Amino acid sequence: MMQSNPSQNISFNPEESTRLLYKNWREKFVMPLLIGTLALGTFVLIPAVNSVGSMFIKAIFITTYVLTGIVTVLRFSYNIRISVFLLSVYALGLSELFRYGILGDSTFFFLGLIVFATLLFSPRAGIIVTVINIFTITLAGWLMLNKTITPLAPFTFPAIVEDWISGSTMILMFGMVIIFGFQRLEKTFLEAQKQIDENLNTIRDEHNNLEKKVVERTQQLRRVNEIGRTITAILDPDELLTRAAHLIGDEFECYYTAIFLTDSSGQWAELKVATGDAGKVLRENKHHVDINGKNAVGTAIRTKQACIVTDMGPDSIRLDNPLLPYTRSQMAIRFDNPLLPYTRSQITLPLAIGERVIGALEMHSAKEGIFSQQDADTYQNMANQVAIALENSRLFTEAQQSINEMSATQQQYLQGVWLALAADQKIEYTLGDSNLADGQELEIPLTLRDQIIGRINMASSEEWTPEQKNLIESIAAQAALALENARLVEESQSIAMRERLVNEVTSKIWASTTMDSILQTTVRELGHVLEAAEVSVEVSMGGNDE
Repeated sequence: MMQSNPSQNISFNPEESTRLLYKNWREKFVMPLLIGTLALGTFVLIPAVNSVGSMFIKAIFITTYVLTGIVTVLRFSYNIRISVFLLSVYALGLSELFRYGILGDSTFFFLGLIVFATLLFSPRAGIIVTVINIFTITLAGWLMLNKTITPLAPFTFPAIVEDWISGSTMILMFGMVIIFGFQRLEKTFLEAQKQIDENLNTIRDEHNNLEKKVVERTQQLRRVNEIGRTITAILDPDELLTRAAHLIGDEFECYYTAIFLTDSSGQWAELKVATGDAGKVLRENKHHVDINGKNAVGTAIRTKQACIVTDMGPDSIRLDNPLLPYTRSQMAIRFDNPLLPYTRSQITLPLAIGERVIGALEMHSAKEGIFSQQDADTYQNMANQVAIALENSRLFTEAQQSINEMSATQQQYLQGVWLALAADQKIEYTLGDSNLADGQELEIPLTLRDQIIGRINMASSEEWTPEQKNLIESIAAQAALALENARLVEESQSIAMRERLVNEVTSKIWASTTMDSILQTTVRELGHVLEAAEVSVEVSMGGNDE
């Protein structure tokens, strides 16, 4: 018969589990007990048989030993083995009672019988054995006191009534102590096992809850990362706000999601985007909240911490919005309006970039108690990603504006320079017959940084192919760059020559030591450099003639 592992049979019933463990222990204990009894019985049986004169007693000794050996060697059930063992102990106690009466060793065997019956069966079996022992002693005492039978051992001191009563009382007293002791031990063991089972169930529940929380937290992080990946790729601020609000609402099952941004004064938080019908109405009404007021958005911005609105009483943070019916408790009453209850499923997070807060993210759910303080850090990381994406979008927009302004300024500069250059000198070159009749004309602009500075006009008797057009456009682009480089070279050379002439004239002027020589040098050099027909210098103090 296969033995079951107690650790694999722990049921939800502590009492059944304890009995199963106790049963397995007893089944494992019975074989060492029987083997030990046979081993010790070998040394006891031979002297006992030789010392006993009665054949009846010898038969009892031999029979009990043989029966014990049989149930030990052969495969019997647990109940049969223990029953044979207890019967053997009882037979030994009975034989000792017949040999020496109550003054012999029978009380030792009867007490052992009570112990083994209680330990190996149950306290109820111990009580039954105690009753059988008392009945046996009482019957034997009555027979011996009436001289119906006499002790089998010669020279046995006769026992009186008090001896039989004392022996019976001792067996009864110690038997009850043994039985109630084992019963109390079993009860204590049962309570300990019950406590262990409760602890195991508690640990199992905590383990399951922990696994559930890990799964939920992993899903939250996955959603946050997915939202972060999506919004960081958007550079348009308006598109980013709208996309972020809808993504957050869809991923976290929020029926209302809103993003507020602080205004330039730092006094108000303006609603920039919100989902749902309530969000549409609020945007149309240009909804905004006072940052210093008693509201969730203002509190989150001021404290730079997540604000979870709970149903705490008349002094709690309130939801100033009657358009959000699913974010209300069914029992609490707001202090400003008894008809509008408090919010219970709302979390408001600051949009922080370092130490600077640019707004707040508000999330509402129709599920009660869905936002917990343990999840605040996860939601805050998501809000920080939204804030950083908004800041990056703002910086990108500003950079684009600066680039556009610089490009417009550059185009104006190029246009002015090339218009002035074209007005100053004719820049044109022609090759071939310009009056080609019925020719296929082609005009390619000379574009320099999105500014047209000229054009290439071409005519051919055949139609222009796309490859030819692409080639001409590439050459036109290179020609525009070359023209600009040539203009810049000429301009830099002109500036360099002008500065050289200024330096030469200045050095000659500074070389003069008198006022007349300075004036003469100035007039002479200016006339030479500018090729002027007449140059004059007059030094005078302005005044009115009298």
